[in-house]
Amino acid sequence: MKAHDRPSSANLHYHREVKANYRLFGMIIFVLTSCGSALYVFSSALSRSGLEWSDSWRAGLIFIVGLVQLLIGKSNLSDQLKPHVMSSVFLLIPFINYPYIESGAQTVWAASLLFLLTSLVVINRTMLLYATGISILSLLYIWLEAPSGTSVFTATDHIARIGLILIATLISLLIHTQYVTRLERNIDYLTRLKEQAFFDPVTELANRSFFVIETEKKATSGDLICLIDLDDFKTVNDAFGYRTGDRALHVIGSRLMTRFSDCIVAKASGSAFLLHADAHHSAQGLCDEILSSISERVQIDFKQINLTASIGVSFVNGESIDHVINDAEIALFTAKSNRKNTFAITDQATQNERKRAMQLTRDLYDAELDRDFFVLFQPQVGASSHRITGAEALVRWNHPKYGLISPLEFIPLAERTRFIETLGGWVMRKACLQGKHWLEHGRKPITIAVNVSPWQLRQPDFTEKVLEILTDTGFPPQLLEIEMTEHIFVDGTMQIIDTLNELHRHGIRIALDDFGTGFSSMQTLVKLPFDQLKIPKEIVQEAIDSEEKRAIVEMIIQLGKRLDMTIVAEGVEMTAEAELLQQLGCHTLQGYLFHKPLEALYIEPLLDRHA
Repeated sequence: MKAHDRPSSANLHYHREVKANYRLFGMIIFVLTSCGSALYVFSSALSRSGLEWSDSWRAGLIFIVGLVQLLIGKSNLSDQLKPHVMSSVFLLIPFINYPYIESGAQTVWAASLLFLLTSLVVINRTMLLYATGISILSLLYIWLEAPSGTSVFTATDHIARIGLILIATLISLLIHTQYVTRLERNIDYLTRLKEQAFFDPVTELANRSFFVIETEKKATSGDLICLIDLDDFKTVNDAFGYRTGDRALHVIGSRLMTRFSDCIVAKASGSAFLLHADAHHSAQGLCDEILSSISERVQIDFKQINLTASIGVSFVNGESIDHVINDAEIALFTAKSNRKNTFAITDQATQNERKRAMQLTRDLYDAELDRDFFVLFQPQVGASSHRITGAEALVRWNHPKYGLISPLEFIPLAERTRFIETLGGWVMRKACLQGKHWLEHGRKPITIAVNVSPWQLRQPDFTEKVLEILTDTGFPPQLLEIEMTEHIFVDGTMQIIDTLNELHRHGIRIALDDFGTGFSSMQTLVKLPFDQLKIPKEIVQEAIDSEEKRAIVEMIIQLGKRLDMTIVAEGVEMTAEAELLQQLGCHTLQGYLFHKPLEALYIEPLLDRHA
């Protein structure tokens, strides 16, 4: 939607202001005529002749005229006719004062000033001239036609009153001019602000904010939202310059506006556009038409530019338009991942997953650690003796609505919201308290592994927090094992290396989980003070049937031994797997073949049995 394709925002504001003035004028006239007709009846009743029928119908007519003015002020009558129609009320000036002609012009004078002030409220030049003309004619009529000997006013008095009416009119016209000038200037300023807030200066299209507002008004269930992003548009800016790139965006925006005139088109950001289409459009047909339109060559200053686009499509399904656009972004990412110059449609399953993720994210903020979370422990056993040598602390979320939530689902959400920093510290404290409890009751010391997120390791005071937990709980540092995945190597590696080295100097063990599936390198493996490597479940289970996977397991075990590390195999569920790992020299086994994750209460008999 382009700025010049809509009615002028300044005109809309101005006409809205004018209509408000007409409504105010109608209400003021209604109050004046209502009060005037009541006073008319009251004064006539107190006069010598008393209230006559002519006075009653005159008062009633005045009231009816005021009521009509009120209705006209609220009506949708055109601005060209409304001032002329509403100015008919000024004919009441001679009508009201006809009975007082014999007693002079005082009442006419008062009524004229009242109507002049009323017309000034509207700030309408036409109504001012109507009020002035009828007032002067009424005063002239009284001056010339009043019976001789009945008027107490001289010619000078009449001239003075007519002159004052003219002066009041001139002043009103000056005020009118200043008012209109300031009103137009303020409206123009507000219009420019609105254009800057809601429209893109490069393409002259509405921006995302305006698109969301307009689409919220018109969208119905089943409508399509398309997020269109030009592929590799940065290369156009680099090759031809940003000015040419902006002109190309303008051409594409104009092309989309022309081809899809029945849709709402807007500029999203950078080289992306948004398009809203009614439910009767076919998603595939619409996307094909959009891609065909964009692929047409763009010519700027004899330069031929070939463009393609990727499109993400989502459907309106009762959620806010912002959420639907988020779904389209997910689909767009899918389209770009597959191949460019194509489209992807967000299906209902993806939308439901996102809705659930958003709900869980909100619930994380409201969750209470001791109420909603608990810690399980999965024992680790020696490969030969099958005796418990350690346990891994595993956090679980008992959601009040969904029940138990898998860590694979809520841990990424906790990392995204930084809630993992609070949750991770709570889990470590719980694990250390439990380990200290076992030691106090004379049970065999075992290593307790606690998973740590990269977000936690990047905290400058992470080491101090760990040492504080160990001090508060009294758990020995050499029995605490901090376990992390290879994702720590994505960024911030130097800070993490310093943190891990400092923890290791305090006697805390360091373990690398899921070794061989992430981003680690041999050089980093040597730099970091790892005491233990963990072979992931996927490699362990495939090692039985795959020579290649078996070779990988053997290589990891040999590597760990050369680097003086213990090796733990996760996900052991079959006896054949345990036997193979033992043959290959693996030190420790962990999996459902031996023990599932258990509450601490059920770990204690196992520790007593293996003592």
